[in-house]
Amino acid sequence: MQEYIESHSSPEHPYLHALWRATHLHLNYPRMASGHLQGQVLRMLVQMIRPRLVLEIGTFTGYSALAMASALEPGAMLHTYEINDEQEDFTRPWIENSPWADRVTLHIEDILQACLQDVFDMVFIDADKRHYLDYYNAVFPHVRPGGYILADNTLWGGQVCDDLAFVSRSETNAKSSQLQGIMAFNDLVAADPRVEKVILPLRDGLTILRKK
Repeated sequence: MQEYIESHSSPEHPYLHALWRATHLHLNYPRMASGHLQGQVLRMLVQMIRPRLVLEIGTFTGYSALAMASALEPGAMLHTYEINDEQEDFTRPWIENSPWADRVTLHIEDILQACLQDVFDMVFIDADKRHYLDYYNAVFPHVRPGGYILADNTLWGGQVCDDLAFVSRSETNAKSSQLQGIMAFNDLVAADPRVEKVILPLRDGLTILRKK
């Protein structure tokens, strides 16, 4: 199914494909990179929303940042925050050598410690699942009315709607705490009257929120 969908979608940009291959060759957990299908969805959302200022939380190798940046209009900018400084040596050259380097600023910093002052048109959350609620609360005041917040992995392999997920709420290992973070985030935004929302069953779940 995945192969069919990708073959009937717009082709992956050669630079993004090279980044995807390098991610799988050189890094642990390469599945964390967005990849062709999600990258194309993010690119088209940017084309539809036409944001002037985008915030990404969780850079990893820069695939999603570059996919979004590839659709930004002249003068628009994307700021991407990565907390893991060990990732910088791999990611920064891929961003700075890309065709869209002038549209992306990489910050090696915890977004929860950053002094955000800008107002963003679009935010993409794809970092530590245990802190999704913290990210949401931190960036919400910095999203313009009518702006969008996207959150990745919100179906967590389908576990959010599994009966065993309720057992996992009481567990303390890293995997269960990430599931708990996702479920808490999903429950909060589902009840948040300040946003319209929908979860798309894309890859591991992509939530799209529009601030009223």
